[in-house]
This record gives sequence, C-alpha cells and structure tokens, in this order.
Amino acid sequence: MKVIIPSTMNAKTRDPFILKHNGLYYHCFSDDGKTVSVSCFKNIDDISTAESKKVFIPNNKMYSCEIWAPELHIINDKCYIYVACDDGNNYNHRMYVLENGSNDPMKEYSMLGKISDSTDKWAIDGNVITFNEELYYFWSGWEGNRNVRQNIYIAKLKDPCTLSSERVMISTPTYEWEKIGCTPEDVEGKPYINEGPFAFVYNNELYLAYSASGSWDKGYCISFLKLIGNDPLLKENWYKYDKPTLSSNDLVVGAGHPSIIDEDDKKIIFFHGWKKECEKIAWNTVSTWMGELELVDGRFLIK
Repeated sequence: MKVIIPSTMNAKTRDPFILKHNGLYYHCFSDDGKTVSVSCFKNIDDISTAESKKVFIPNNKMYSCEIWAPELHIINDKCYIYVACDDGNNYNHRMYVLENGSNDPMKEYSMLGKISDSTDKWAIDGNVITFNEELYYFWSGWEGNRNVRQNIYIAKLKDPCTLSSERVMISTPTYEWEKIGCTPEDVEGKPYINEGPFAFVYNNELYLAYSASGSWDKGYCISFLKLIGNDPLLKENWYKYDKPTLSSNDLVVGAGHPSIIDEDDKKIIFFHGWKKECEKIAWNTVSTWMGELELVDGRFLIK
C-alpha cells in the first residue's frame, strides 16, 4: 500500500479534518489545545502553507482546556464544529457544538452547547452524517466513569445539537491490534481504544472509519465498520473488520484519526502519522498524510 504524500503536505496538526465545500478545501484543527482554527485553500497540497484563522476562543472554563479534534460540518446550509473540551481535568471531557449561523466556514463561531445523551459520560471525537434522510452522530466515549476503555457510540440527532435517541455502542476494542500501547483494563490511564470515528457512504453503503490502539504508539491504526442491516442504531447491524487497514508501511507509522472527502470520483483519506524513521513519538513531529481509499474484494486499501 503506497501512501500518496504531496511534497508540501507537512501540516503539524494531529487529528486532521478536511472538508471540501464549494470547490475549496477547509482544514479544521486545534493548533494549541486552547482554540479552534480553520484554514482555506484551493489545492490539497497547500494545506501546510494556507493561512489559518482562529474561529473560536472559549470564554468559559468548563470548555476552555484540552480542546481536541474539532470537526467542521455544514448542515442545512449552516456551519457547525463538533469539538471535545474540558476544564483542565480529563475526566470532564465532553463534546460541544459551535455554530456561526452561515455557510462560510471562516466566520467566527459561538458556543451552541454541550451534546450528550442522558448518561453524560466522557466523550470525544464527534462526527455526523446524513444517511437515508436521517442525521446520525458518532463519538468515542467511556461506558462508565473509569479511563480504561473507549468505545464508539451512535445516536440519532433531532437537530445539530440535540440527540433524539439514547446512545448505542457499536464497537469496543476486542482484537489485540486494538490494544497496542495500552495497559491492562483494570489499570487506568492508557485505555483500550476505539476512537476517531468518521462515517461515509461508499457504493451506496454506510461505513465507519475509526482508529484503534494508543495514539501515542506506533501501533495506532485505521480500520473500518460496515453497516450490514437497515437500522444503524442496532449494534448487531455493524460488521467489524478483523484486521486494520493501515498502521504502518514503508513511509508512515502510527497512522490514525481519518477524515475522508470525495475528489474526482475517488475517496481521499487524510490522517496523521509519523515518518517511518521517526525514533521518538511526539506531537510536534506528527504530520498530515493522505492517500486514495479503495474497496478491493470487500476490504479497504489505502494507496
């Protein structure tokens, strides 16, 4: 599997989220863990040189720290950003929704509110998709109150900030390749991980890309779920692939946290990772990578 790397694609941001809208590309990211920024560019390989704008600076301690993995979505012709925040205590991480009331992603955003089901448990990495004319929300979260396992959940949305169903767990770490770099489940701190969900449609079928294992480890990887029934809110309707699609190859290690766009009838996947020769894993050395996502004999390849 060969990863396509434009020579200038060296954006030093984790959890890259790329949106294509009205012929332009938008990169939404947290560049310092304290604010949300968006950049706009005409060509994909301008991602590392495009000028960015801080579009959200929090004014409330409850959501002013550890701002992680913002995602920019346009719903009913209005811009929303889904982002994880806390007050400086990781156990208080929750998902929040920002809005700017327009279809221009570069305008400033205001806080719309927290998004959660009735359990209100630890949550990060929110993602939305419209499928069969219904709006669904995916995220990574804890079942209880201990930092031992991150699962992927789904719920239906009544509007961009309000869930209309309870959460349903559709994936939990079960394979050994989903637990690399993690401590045993009775030890808190480095949990078994399923995170970074990204829902997309391929050949009229619904899939979910996600990351597994510790993001701090070279075993961080990208894999997929496939909806095999009619109702996305039923766990048994989701098939989990038994092997990851990409963790490392001749170029990259620790590949994870994908986002996907349509480009010239192709699916282009973006993710972060480290160069293969990188000896020390550190967030200031992570780069944005990209490749073409292709379904071959029922399995996804990144080439």
